[in-house]
Amino acid sequence: MPGTRGAAAAAAAAAVLALTAGCGMLGLGEDAEESDADRLVEMLNESNRVDAELSAAEFRIVEQCLEAEGYTVHEPWMMQSYEPEEQESLTDYYPHETFLIDPEEAAEYGFGQWANSPDGWEDPAAEDYYAAEEEEYEDEGTWEEPDSTEWDALSPEDQYGWYVAYQGQEYAEWQYGTAQDYADMMNGEGEWAEDAVEEPSSDSTEEEDTSDEAVEEEGSIDFEEDDMGPEPKPGGCQLEMIEALYGEPELVEETYEGEGGAEESYTYWTYRPENPAWADEAMWEDIEADYAAKMADLQDELVECITGKGYEGWEFDQYNSLPVYEFFNTLYYQNASEEEQDMMLGDTEAVVPPLPDEAGDSYEEWKAYEIQTAVDFAACGEESGYADASEKAYEDAHVTAYAAIEQDVYAWQEDMRDAISKAQELLDA
Repeated sequence: MPGTRGAAAAAAAAAVLALTAGCGMLGLGEDAEESDADRLVEMLNESNRVDAELSAAEFRIVEQCLEAEGYTVHEPWMMQSYEPEEQESLTDYYPHETFLIDPEEAAEYGFGQWANSPDGWEDPAAEDYYAAEEEEYEDEGTWEEPDSTEWDALSPEDQYGWYVAYQGQEYAEWQYGTAQDYADMMNGEGEWAEDAVEEPSSDSTEEEDTSDEAVEEEGSIDFEEDDMGPEPKPGGCQLEMIEALYGEPELVEETYEGEGGAEESYTYWTYRPENPAWADEAMWEDIEADYAAKMADLQDELVECITGKGYEGWEFDQYNSLPVYEFFNTLYYQNASEEEQDMMLGDTEAVVPPLPDEAGDSYEEWKAYEIQTAVDFAACGEESGYADASEKAYEDAHVTAYAAIEQDVYAWQEDMRDAISKAQELLDA
């Protein structure tokens, strides 16, 4: 059956491709390219709708199981469904947006990094900047925090019992510790108590030992990165749902490059086949590489332009962006403590220019330099037509990448619709 569904999806996609190809032969090349993007956007929107519907069905099955065990109030964060938002394009951002700001915005706020600096927090203008940012993004997203009133009214014992019924004893202990640990945490007792770390006596004449070992001996919580250990296999009602819809969950091991280049790994459990449009990391690498190739000449032209305006040493990073965030954090935090620098600058591979003398020595001078930099960068962007070319190149790269996996996405959608049908049969039984 899966092969039949895949063939049907492939045939449907091929028919659409044949139609759009025909438009090209009729001399409608631009319209054909636009229709490719529109079709792929609809493919992503349909995937989002299918995912939301399936997630809601999974939650209903789990809730039905929990209620059969007497748990009628559910942890709202765990059982939260969502309404998928309609995408209007294949991408919701463009690489140039971090360093090419609207000229008017650039003249008023620069890149906005001054507002995130130690001195900027005390700058009255920061309030206006944050208000403008909030207004710009206030309409984005429809997510609302779930109502947890009924859940919060439950005793810690009942809440913990729900977790055990939901994912099994082993998983609950891995996540929250024992029932007593959870109760102590919720009640602020035991190692979670406010006075868990003893205060030194006011009349003590001995020198205070603030070493890590001493603090641990005083009863504080010792947070070790590996304390939790590997994620256990899900159990309880969640496992029943997984087995009913997908079969046995699968343990996946991922590797990554750790400190010093050493290979490290972590494991996690998965059960639902992942959408190829979300799971294919190579696709995102291909998009960036395709985009970089399309923009190479304009990137050189832009760097030449800003260099001509006195900004030397700038170069594009691996994300096809100019590292303005890293540069201005370096500028504003140059006199900060090493701890603050580590927190704000982090571990980045971005190559930033040396701090120039013309940036000045005070916050006011640094802010003025940032604003002028943003204005000059924007001017170079307009001179070269960089933003328009960037949008087209990024969208074209996405069209190419998504079209390459289109058949796989259609097949995934069909498999997920089958899971939805199966879930409905279980709920109706």
